[in-house]
Amino acid sequence: MVQHILVAHDLTPEADRALQRGAQLARQSGARLSLLHVLDERDNGADEVAARSLLQNRLQHNGLGDQQPWLRRGNPVEEVLTQARGLEADLLVLGRHHRDSTQGFAGTTLERILLATPAPLLLAIAPAETPYSQALAALDFSPCATRALQCAWRLLPAGAELHALNVDEVAEVHGPDESGLALQQELFDQLLEDIQAWLPDSGVRLSYSLYQGERSNCLEAAIGELQPQLLALGGHSRGELSSALLGSLTRQFLDQPPCDVLVAR
Repeated sequence: MVQHILVAHDLTPEADRALQRGAQLARQSGARLSLLHVLDERDNGADEVAARSLLQNRLQHNGLGDQQPWLRRGNPVEEVLTQARGLEADLLVLGRHHRDSTQGFAGTTLERILLATPAPLLLAIAPAETPYSQALAALDFSPCATRALQCAWRLLPAGAELHALNVDEVAEVHGPDESGLALQQELFDQLLEDIQAWLPDSGVRLSYSLYQGERSNCLEAAIGELQPQLLALGGHSRGELSSALLGSLTRQFLDQPPCDVLVAR
């Protein structure tokens, strides 16, 4: 169960969506929510007063008017990570950052936080007018992918569906490999059986499918078919680690998220 949600807010409209989703999840799960803003070292007292007033207004708008925002001063990455650890948050929520950056996802505040956060990170980009009803988890045989699925399960209300997708990776130019697909299905069935034994009975439905082909193409096809509001990914994938320990598939969907994206490491 999610018990403490930390929302990092940078005073942008994108961060407002993160707070909206964090508030919705807090109401759904009964979790505590903390709102954090990191002031620049150059900000003066007037900037701090303005930031506090804006954040208090946003809390009020989301039904959290009895709470006070946390304001810290310093390096945003260091302060977010320090507060996530100190407050023992078990979910960190951020809005989309640096949308117009020519660097894309690489090198952004989001990536640097993701590489060191002790909690799963939710990138919230869509309006949170309703709870999640459909989630998709890209499930390989890595521990981080399993953790991402388990965390996504805890964010879903009763009646929602979580679909686990596994991909038997083959070059599409080679055509289908029936014997390889049969073996992959056997291994995937066993993995799901093991995972289900640890999932709480919360009224969420678990479905699954196995695709054969190139991972990115298969995941994009599943997203197009299922139209999930939440995509759960492991922080890296086996055999394909970047120098920053983020798999290229995770990087791709964080750089151009089709929906809210949950990442666990």
